[in-house]
Amino acid sequence: MEEALIEMYLAGVSVRRVEHITETLWGSKVSPSTISELNKKAYVHIEDWRNRPLQGGRYPYVYVDGIYLRRNWGGEFENVPSWWQSRSMRTDIVRF
Repeated sequence: MEEALIEMYLAGVSVRRVEHITETLWGSKVSPSTISELNKKAYVHIEDWRNRPLQGGRYPYVYVDGIYLRRNWGGEFENVPSWWQSRSMRTDIVRF
């Protein structure tokens, strides 16, 4: 249950909505203070991960960007997504 509450919060579900979902699923509401305490536990792990050392390894990443272009298709105009993607392998990570 703890993991489900943390996942809902991290996914952007509001505290009020989490209360409603828990009441529907488990028959009892979870208080906002309980949700807050669980999130504090999760954020400790998130901060540890964000501040981990990055030296000594290779870190693959994918850069994706996109834009909507207005196109004419058979006399009708519509917005069409156009995507650009680049893959790279960085060996040196510099933390600012």
